[in-house]
Amino acid sequence: MNTALIVSVCVLITAVIILAIKLILVLHGINEIQKQLPEIIGGGTNKLLTVSGGDAAIKNLAVELNVRLAEVREKELRYDSGDKEVKSALTNAAHDLRTPLTAVSGYLDLLENESDEDKREKYLSVIRERTATLSRLSEELFAYSVAADGFREGRCEQLDAGSVLKECLADFYEGFTAKNITPEIQVPSPSFNLIADKTDMMRMFSNLISNVLKYSAGDFQVGIDGRKITFGNTAENIDFIDVNKLFDRFYTVKNGKTATGLGLSIAKIICERLGGEISASLDGSYLEITLQF
Repeated sequence: MNTALIVSVCVLITAVIILAIKLILVLHGINEIQKQLPEIIGGGTNKLLTVSGGDAAIKNLAVELNVRLAEVREKELRYDSGDKEVKSALTNAAHDLRTPLTAVSGYLDLLENESDEDKREKYLSVIRERTATLSRLSEELFAYSVAADGFREGRCEQLDAGSVLKECLADFYEGFTAKNITPEIQVPSPSFNLIADKTDMMRMFSNLISNVLKYSAGDFQVGIDGRKITFGNTAENIDFIDVNKLFDRFYTVKNGKTATGLGLSIAKIICERLGGEISASLDGSYLEITLQF
């Protein structure tokens, strides 16, 4: 009986010692994490938490915390990048708005003190042009904010991409006629379906077609092959650098004096929201924009 009691006491003491050692390791690991976290979180460093103790639970905790820290760093980088983009966009928007506003203000002053009818008409013509530019820019800024804001719930439906594209092309009949452009259209009916807001899809196609009307040298080809939509035209005043920046906000090519630089950015946002990818390529002077869904 005494032997059994002694064995039980020994087992209990051993268990207490093991638990005490484990507790010490846990506390040591927690203390290490507690000391490292402020430096890692507030120091803008890419260091990871390290634990010297041998406790498995604490090591697993450190691994999980490192995963979360990596996610936080990635979000911070995205936020910083987005913040810079927003500031850049606001700067560009302010510049684009200020230029025509300054012109309108200046020509209004000239108009007020001018009695010559020919000069007055000339000044009015410039004012109308600059006012139209302001109107286009404000509309594009609004469209961009709506596109960037996301889908409007309850307005999505299953749509045949080819049918919507043909509807858009029909809307631009007068524009094509004015530019003496006869579109080459290879769009099967039916083509393929997308779940989308029709207004968004129409805007995406319209912005791409408008780009053709601005820069085409007189030709335009559009076609659907499987789930790929291709817009092509000869664009003599565009180069490789322009192609790489076509979808950047507020970027306009050298001869795009009436462009806001938002149309293709909006098309890109909508395309990607629909699960597609948009890209541009230049072969000689032939520009091709491809939407792949």
